[in-house]
Amino acid sequence: MTAPRTVGTRPIGAQRPRERLAGTTASADRPANAPVIVLASAYAGASTLRSLLQDHPDLTCTTGTGLLPLCDQALATWRTADGRPAGTPSSLAVTATRALATNLIISILAREGKPRWCEVAVPNREAAEAFLRLFPGARFLCLYRACPGVIRTALDASSWGVTDPALVPFTSRYPASTVAALTAYWLNITAPLLAFERDHPQSCLRVRLEDLSQDRHAGERITSFLGLTGAPSRPMLGGHHEPPPAISPADSAAGLPVSLIPPPLLAQANDLLQQLDYPPMAASQE
Repeated sequence: MTAPRTVGTRPIGAQRPRERLAGTTASADRPANAPVIVLASAYAGASTLRSLLQDHPDLTCTTGTGLLPLCDQALATWRTADGRPAGTPSSLAVTATRALATNLIISILAREGKPRWCEVAVPNREAAEAFLRLFPGARFLCLYRACPGVIRTALDASSWGVTDPALVPFTSRYPASTVAALTAYWLNITAPLLAFERDHPQSCLRVRLEDLSQDRHAGERITSFLGLTGAPSRPMLGGHHEPPPAISPADSAAGLPVSLIPPPLLAQANDLLQQLDYPPMAASQE
């Protein structure tokens, strides 16, 4: 039997792990290989969803790499270089930016030894649109949490006052009411995320944090949407497995000083809550 030809000590045609991952990423438009992007705001419970994904043998989960906004900025730079600052990016711009993103993804996958990338990112519609332009097969999990749950979590995380830099624009706008400021923050994140989901129904799956512990089929819908196969290293994401720890009820505004939320702001919040099939926040009757 003739021995395989080699280059150095490697048989011709054999692939290093990094090359196999590169091939996988190059096929990222296929659902089974597509990048997975979890769009989740602060206090929405992204760690719960990530814990359900990261043990799958196919998924390398990262958080806040900045790759999505990098792609958006790179395309914006290319538009300027091409003399079309407000237009559709050129094919060269798309090709070059996708190559940049692909090389970064390959590096992440090579480090972890898993074939598919999953990123948890703060919702930014422009950045998400840019990434989807580069990777049309990308799958987005749009994670929502009811406004009262976000408010309570933010307050619990800030016993001595809300100091999160992401909330500064809202606390400065509503200095007399932290509840109003957090409601404004929730609106500012949720409305664009919902619009992105509706504009790309084939690429997006709505995930409500509360359903992860209350709906036994939530995990099955996620795995089906992502095209995941095989078993994780521990039971997860399946109606027949033990669910994640129960989440405190976040769909009720009981006990919150909703009356401190300006009526127009409250009306907007209730409209979004209704669109997401959450109960409205009602002002206290006290």
